Amino acid sequence: MITVAEINDIDRIDHFRLAWRALLGKTKGATFAHSPEWLEQYWAHFGKDLKLRVLLVTLRNKIIGIVPLVVKPVSTPLGTLRVLTYPLDSWGTFFGQIGGNPAATMVTALRHIRSSRRDWDLIDLRYIDQDGHDHRRTSNALKSVGYQGSPAIWRRLSMVNTSDTSWIEYLASRSPETRNRIEQAEEITAQSGHVSFYRSRLEDPLAPGWNPRWDLWAQFEQMDFQAGKQTLIAGGEFSLKQKLAFLRDIHGPAARAGMARIDALFVNHTVAAFAYGLQYAADTDYLALGRMPGTSPETLTTLLSQMIRQSIQDGEPALNLGLVGLPSAGLWTNQILKSYRCSHFPLTAPRTQLLRLNRWLQKPAPRPKVSQTEAVPPVTETRETQPSIELAAVAPDDWPVEQPVPTHTSSERPPFRIVG
Repeated sequence: MITVAEINDIDRIDHFRLAWRALLGKTKGATFAHSPEWLEQYWAHFGKDLKLRVLLVTLRNKIIGIVPLVVKPVSTPLGTLRVLTYPLDSWGTFFGQIGGNPAATMVTALRHIRSSRRDWDLIDLRYIDQDGHDHRRTSNALKSVGYQGSPAIWRRLSMVNTSDTSWIEYLASRSPETRNRIEQAEEITAQSGHVSFYRSRLEDPLAPGWNPRWDLWAQFEQMDFQAGKQTLIAGGEFSLKQKLAFLRDIHGPAARAGMARIDALFVNHTVAAFAYGLQYAADTDYLALGRMPGTSPETLTTLLSQMIRQSIQDGEPALNLGLVGLPSAGLWTNQILKSYRCSHFPLTAPRTQLLRLNRWLQKPAPRPKVSQTEAVPPVTETRETQPSIELAAVAPDDWPVEQPVPTHTSSERPPFRIVG
C-alpha cells in the first residue's frame, strides 16, 4: 500500500534528511534546489506568508518519493490568489519530484492534494523539464486525478552549449560584431593591468585544506550588479538585500555538496568581476553576475568570454545565463531551453477561471518549429587568437587573506492505491 504523509513544519525536515539525501541520488536531473538544505534556507528567507506542504510518498513504511510544495500568495490582475507551486522562485532552471519513482510519486501526491481540504485557489507547477526528464509525467499525473494539467511554456532560457566544440568553433558561430566586441573588451580590460581568471574546483569537503572561498564571497557582496535597469541576480522580485543574504546562506551547504561555483576575473590581483552559480550534471545555473564599482562594463564581457572558454576546455555541457536576466545574453546564446508549467483552475473558483481565460487569450499563435540550436558556420572563417588572460588554477599569492565566515547548520493522510 502506498501512502502519503504531509509536513507543514520546516523543523520536521531534519527527521527525514538522510532519506531525502538518499533519494537525491536516484533523482534524474537533481540540483541543489532539490536538497533539504535548499528548502530550509528558502523557507528562512522567503517563507513569510507561505504555507509549507512537503509530501512524503511511502511504500511499506519506506519513503520512495518527495514532492516539496508551498502555498504562496501571488498578485494577479484579478487580485491576490493562493497558488500551490514549487519552492523555486526563478532560482533554477527545472524542478520536480524527488526520487526514482516519478510517476507513482506524482500521482500519489496529487491524489493526496485532491482529497485534502483545498487551501489554494490555483495549482501552478512551474519549471517542468517536459522535453527532458519529466516526459509529461506531471501533466499526466494531474489529468489522472481529474485536474486539467495542460502544459504550457513557462520560460525560454538562454544557454551556451559548450559540449563537443572548441573555442574557435564557438567564436565562428557568433556574429562579426560579437567577435569584435569580445576582442575589444579583452583589450580594454588588459589596459588596466595583469588579467587572470579563476574558477573554483569541486573539492571533497572532508579533504585537508578544503576551502569554500569565503574570502571571495566578502568581495562578491561589494559588486555592482546593475546592467542598465537590470539587476543581474536571479530570484524574481525580491530585494537585492534579500537575494544576497539568501545566496550567502546557501553558499556553505552548496559548497559542502560540491555544487557551488565561483568564477572571478582579477585585474592586478584584485577582483574586478564575479559570477556565482550552482552546478550539476547537465549545466551550471548562474545566479549572480557583477563587477566591482569603478571598473568598465567591458570587464563583464571579458569575464563571460573566459567562463565560456574555460567550460569548453573542461568539456562541460552548458552554461545557463538566462536566470540573471543578462541584457546581452543573446550575444552568447547558441541554444534555447524551455521549461513548462502545468496548471489547474478549479471550476468553483470564479477568479481563477477568469485568469484561465485571460491566459488563453494571451496565448501566442503557433509558430513554425525551428531548431533550438544555431547553425555553426565553417571554422575556417575565424582565426584563432591567443588568449592574453592567465587561467589561474590556484589563488595568486597576494590575494587577500581569507576571513572565514561561520556557517549555520540547521498527519498522516488516507492511503491510496495506484492502479495501472
